[in-house]
Amino acid sequence: MNVMISRLPYGKSIVHPSSMCPICGHKIRFYENIPVLSFVLLRGRCSSCKSKISFQYPLVEILTGICFLMIYSKFGISLLGLKMLIFVFLLLVIAFTDFFTSLDTENFECGVIPVVLTRGGMLAGLILSLVVKPELKTLINSFIGILAGGLIMWLPGFIYKLITKKEGMGFGDVELFGTIGAFLGYKPLFIILLLSSFLGTVVGIPVIAIKKDKNYPLPFGPFISLATIVYIFYGEALIKIYLNSIYGYGG
Repeated sequence: MNVMISRLPYGKSIVHPSSMCPICGHKIRFYENIPVLSFVLLRGRCSSCKSKISFQYPLVEILTGICFLMIYSKFGISLLGLKMLIFVFLLLVIAFTDFFTSLDTENFECGVIPVVLTRGGMLAGLILSLVVKPELKTLINSFIGILAGGLIMWLPGFIYKLITKKEGMGFGDVELFGTIGAFLGYKPLFIILLLSSFLGTVVGIPVIAIKKDKNYPLPFGPFISLATIVYIFYGEALIKIYLNSIYGYGG
């Protein structure tokens, strides 16, 4: 996962060369590549040149481990569990890639979501949905989810651009919602959009205030991914909260 996050946005192969220190080129030995443990034993530094290892690596490893454990707890060892495992893997890679590239202002104007992740994700969502439930309506639901997911993100951005003449939404976010629709269908999309917008607002307002720049390009992909992961585990509770907010408790 860290290899994909570090290489895909720069057009590098995730297969070759093998993992190495970006400072001195030292090839990472297998026992230096054990998630979290190696970072601790190496005290966060390269064993060769002693340069600091980015905290990105243990952070991604810890959060991935927590999410995978939660998936096992909720879905067990099953086809649905495998589908959600792959889905959350994609969401985490997309979120971290979008976030870390947004910090690399020398190479990117804003965060980047590689198309190989979103378009590959749409295809994977269609296939895995059929594997879990091989019915025609499953395929139709996933396909409608792709179209609805793309439209629900593209349309507001298109209208915003017409009015302001500025880009309001990256196409990576549009394709990300298409990927979500492929895995979950069209029904959860509106709830996920509301939650991701809420999370983006809660984080975005303080960041903009600190940066003192109302046009600061805050990546939206991490909030979409986080909202989707929250929905996977707490979707039913979110729907109840949403319905209660509209119709009132007991309505």
